[in-house]
Amino acid sequence: MKINKEIFQEAALSLYFVLDEPQLERLYIESTQLFTSLENLNNLNVDNVSPMHYPFSHSFSALREDKVVKIYDTDNYLKNAKHHQGKYIVVK
Repeated sequence: MKINKEIFQEAALSLYFVLDEPQLERLYIESTQLFTSLENLNNLNVDNVSPMHYPFSHSFSALREDKVVKIYDTDNYLKNAKHHQGKYIVVK
């Protein structure tokens, strides 16, 4: 499908807005550059490239290391709460 200014004008009108000539020209030039760049992807030789499930050659983790943390007894917290119901603190 060949892109031209008329297609953009029709699309704009169907979406209920109007493009003036400078906007239409800019949209046409930028989209032509984009489609030309995308066409260049078709020229890449990927014959000996295996598919990747992750965009990097090695996976790495930026997560922190797990550390053992002391968990306090629930009863200690409930002693300081003004209102509680079972094991839950009630905020009134």
